Amino acid sequence: MTRTARVGLRSLLGVLGLVALLLTGCATVPGSSDVSVLRRVGDPAEPSAPPGPARGAGPLEIVRGWILASGATAERHSAARAFLTPSAAGSWDDGASPTVVSDRVDTVFSAGSGQTGQASVRIRADKLGTVRPDGAFVAAPGVVDLVVGLTQDNGTWRISALPAGTIVRRSDLRANTRPVRIWFLAAVGGAPVGETRYLPTSPSRSVPSRVLDELFSGPSDDLRGAALSALPAGALLSTAVGTTTEGVTTVDLTRIGPVEAIDPGRRTEIAQQVVLTLAGVGIERVALTVDGDPLIEGRRELGVSDVLAGLPATVRDRQDLPDDASRAPAAPAPAVVVTGGRVLAVPQSSAGTAVPTRPASPDLVTGVADARSASVSPDGRDVAVVGLENGRLRLFVGRVGAAAAPTEVTGGVVTRPTWTPDGTEVWTVIDGAPVRSVRSATAGVTRVALDTAPLAGLGPLATLRLSPDGTRVALVAGGRVAVATVVRDAGGGARLGAVRVLRPGPAGESLGGVLDVTWARTDGLIAVGTGLGRPVQSVSADGLDLDDVPTTNLTPPVSAVAAAPDRPTLVVDQGGVWSLPSGGGEVWSSVPGGSNSSVPAYPG
Repeated sequence: MTRTARVGLRSLLGVLGLVALLLTGCATVPGSSDVSVLRRVGDPAEPSAPPGPARGAGPLEIVRGWILASGATAERHSAARAFLTPSAAGSWDDGASPTVVSDRVDTVFSAGSGQTGQASVRIRADKLGTVRPDGAFVAAPGVVDLVVGLTQDNGTWRISALPAGTIVRRSDLRANTRPVRIWFLAAVGGAPVGETRYLPTSPSRSVPSRVLDELFSGPSDDLRGAALSALPAGALLSTAVGTTTEGVTTVDLTRIGPVEAIDPGRRTEIAQQVVLTLAGVGIERVALTVDGDPLIEGRRELGVSDVLAGLPATVRDRQDLPDDASRAPAAPAPAVVVTGGRVLAVPQSSAGTAVPTRPASPDLVTGVADARSASVSPDGRDVAVVGLENGRLRLFVGRVGAAAAPTEVTGGVVTRPTWTPDGTEVWTVIDGAPVRSVRSATAGVTRVALDTAPLAGLGPLATLRLSPDGTRVALVAGGRVAVATVVRDAGGGARLGAVRVLRPGPAGESLGGVLDVTWARTDGLIAVGTGLGRPVQSVSADGLDLDDVPTTNLTPPVSAVAAAPDRPTLVVDQGGVWSLPSGGGEVWSSVPGGSNSSVPAYPG
């Protein structure tokens, strides 16, 4: 998703604003508009540091300036230190995890402020979370309410007392960092697992080395039990990342042992992690060595195509993996829509808009008399259908174009099914509790126990969708959206691990009244519901970004959604099924043949 950002204060506007602020004694840090995806590594431009204090600035403006400058991390937050007294600048601990707040930050004089040469300013804002030292954003909604002290010296105000760490508005964080996918391995099976980290963009020449430092730090706690790293603890770069005259990036690892002592399979996994991670910052070819010796025998250079070639076809075709120009894109399986008790395909036109299969078209699956929802497996070969049978809902599974067989999975309320990436499991929610169903060649589809203790307190579930890489589930519980880690063991067991509720904060900054959610990509979701004026929203999987999606032509509430990378988004409102082009747009187009009870789904 592309975003734009405006960063910094204009001195003239700041001085004019100060006059009004001093009259009222209260100010609000202005919000920012859209946020941009920052430049690729190697571009000469770097974010400019916010301007320093304006001449004659008062206490409120000084505090606001410090907040806006805190997003710039270059030279130990030198831009922010310009707003501090020399003593405070020398003692301020800026190394604590930044506190990320919404774009609206209020600054007011605290009670008792106004002594000659002294002032205290209260900062209030809605807290979104923190950024850990490894660059991962951790949602931790709350309120920031603190006081900073200021001193006037020869007519100049500066901050003299402040807490450790920084307060960074979301738009300033996004303007001074770039989201980078760091690649690890699934704990079971070893498939690539990406995790978003927010990396400072200045100075740009150090970005590749810092990206690898984040890789060396290993998966975050949120992925504990779901992902691991082939790189041992203590792995380092022997030298800074370089570039040959042919434009190949050189990476020499150390502290991982003699290369000849590393198992060949593990060498391949290390190469996979390094190459895929660097691909996210624009690096196409890597000369990967260990203490000067090639990691992969006979291969001094590796690219994305080289590491993807060693993965199973069902894995290397995943759309969340870095692009490989040499790989021909696979024809995507169509979306499906259940309407009028039938399961129908929704193919795409060349323009990327949804073109419905009309009721006269053949059903995608037979054997289900009254279908209520369905989902096709990621490879497009199989379909799982929830249908009504003898007054109860039952899960049916079968081949696309053939008859689906009933399974033992039944209940009073059974939600739309969702598949694991390898197509061996179907998950759903039955009577408010998540259920995992495992397929086997001998026993068919069997319901398997799922440890859901981490979900205690969330309330009955209304939706469950597995992420494209299978390491997380998105849930709707009590109108809120939560993301939980899927933890697997070598014995075939699975349970839900760390759970985070996304954006439960105040109106305007929250996700509330949600009726359905789905993955638009591995690190992003689309949520729909009853929100007044905000029935369709996109949210990052870590909860940092929350944006409204255009709603022209829609009539809330919006009850169902289907989304996938480079595919039109499908939603259902009071008037039926609607489509928004994958490249973005302002107007939704009607999909003929649908109704307000239709349920769409993309493979997965």
